[in-house]
Amino acid sequence: MGCEWLLTQLCRLRLCAGQVGYAAQIDGLQGILQAFFFYGAVDLHRGCTANRMLPQGIRACDGRISVEIRYDKTARSVKQLQQTLAAYLDALPALMWHVDTVRNEMIFFNDHKVAGLNGKIPLMLRNMSLAQALVHPDDFSVFRGALDAVRVLQPCSVSFRVHDDAGNWHWLVLMGMPAPDESFGYVGLAAECTSLVESMMERGADSLLAGSMELLDSPALLVDFTTKNVQAANAAACVCFGYAAAADFPSFETMLEGTGEQYRRSIYEHLIFHASWRGALTLAGNGGMRMCCRAQLRPVSREGHNYLWVSLTPAVQPAEAAPVSSPVSAALREALSRAADDMSALTAVLEHQPQGMQAEGVMLSRIYAADDKVEVTGAGVPFDGMEPGTAYPYRGSIAENIVRYNLPYLVVDETARSIRPIDWALFIPGGIHSYYAEPFYAGDTLKYVLIYCSTRSEAFSADGAPACKEVVRLLAQTLKRLD
Repeated sequence: MGCEWLLTQLCRLRLCAGQVGYAAQIDGLQGILQAFFFYGAVDLHRGCTANRMLPQGIRACDGRISVEIRYDKTARSVKQLQQTLAAYLDALPALMWHVDTVRNEMIFFNDHKVAGLNGKIPLMLRNMSLAQALVHPDDFSVFRGALDAVRVLQPCSVSFRVHDDAGNWHWLVLMGMPAPDESFGYVGLAAECTSLVESMMERGADSLLAGSMELLDSPALLVDFTTKNVQAANAAACVCFGYAAAADFPSFETMLEGTGEQYRRSIYEHLIFHASWRGALTLAGNGGMRMCCRAQLRPVSREGHNYLWVSLTPAVQPAEAAPVSSPVSAALREALSRAADDMSALTAVLEHQPQGMQAEGVMLSRIYAADDKVEVTGAGVPFDGMEPGTAYPYRGSIAENIVRYNLPYLVVDETARSIRPIDWALFIPGGIHSYYAEPFYAGDTLKYVLIYCSTRSEAFSADGAPACKEVVRLLAQTLKRLD
């Protein structure tokens, strides 16, 4: 019973009860419970009999789960099913979670608590500062490495120690995998245990023919491992990257030019030692276009040669907004023309917001990616007392997310669900619950990010704010004048 199978079943629980058959969902849940209680997927530190942990109406016998609930064929049946599904999840001896890596948002499927930790596990997974205070110093690098793997959509399976209020140490296991059928989703679990969940099932590299790639609807490439030349590409890949045939593709290294050398090296090292790699890649296509994809790389053998099988799932980018006439007011243009420094320019932006915006604060982030630094200046009540030009690491910043996933903008509905370090260091202490971030590029380099901030959750439209593109362009002109 492998970890990957277990988490795949978990991901299926997210399907709407009204769209799939009851039996299929119950079977999936039965499988999860069987894995936990009977096949030893988790060796619990505090054991108890399975039946005592199962909700009423559900029984365990001889390694199987039986459901003793009958569903009426009425509208109430959906509610009954939802309640039963919730009861199943509550019975699991682990905290189940889902991460949207683009939005850096973590949500939880259930409310499992480890005795003695007083519900601190969810906060620990979101807030690295709290985690550093709770996790054993010898294990913190392992814990942090697992969360780094989550952010780049790579499987993780680690164990580490956490202390409770009484000073006792608890062993926890954290494991996860990219969510099936989601470009940038990730599912996982955290549980108290005395040993790791059994290792991820390894997938052997089968001998594959290039012709079999056409059976796939998603883009796929066959790359010579030594030369990195593209030897074969299916029709979906040709359409995606704008080439007529595989012979027209540049080398895979050329397609990866926007990816850092260290990141590329880590990919190849992971392939050598683990026989597969999964994560986010931004690949260059015809005419300079760039495509952000979720990628899976596997070494394969064909006719005595070594290749990389590259399977890709392009990110779905928001549709371009229709042009908006007069997107910013004349008052904003006038106020920016009178600005004498960054703070007065930001104050002008705050006082003359686009129609529909009701932010209580705005922030300017100057980006210095090569120096692993961003410098932020805020205007408005949430940033009272903040020193202009305060520096934070580029790693874990909003800017890094925008660049990594080639985002036209970023909306965060609730910072309390975030796993982005800068949200916990900067926004949450200031009472900011949601924000809208608009980038500005100088050529191909991200130079500024303008962030509208609100103390209310879900204060900004997920469809973006086209007028903000003009605002940040005018602000950039003002900053150039001031510099």
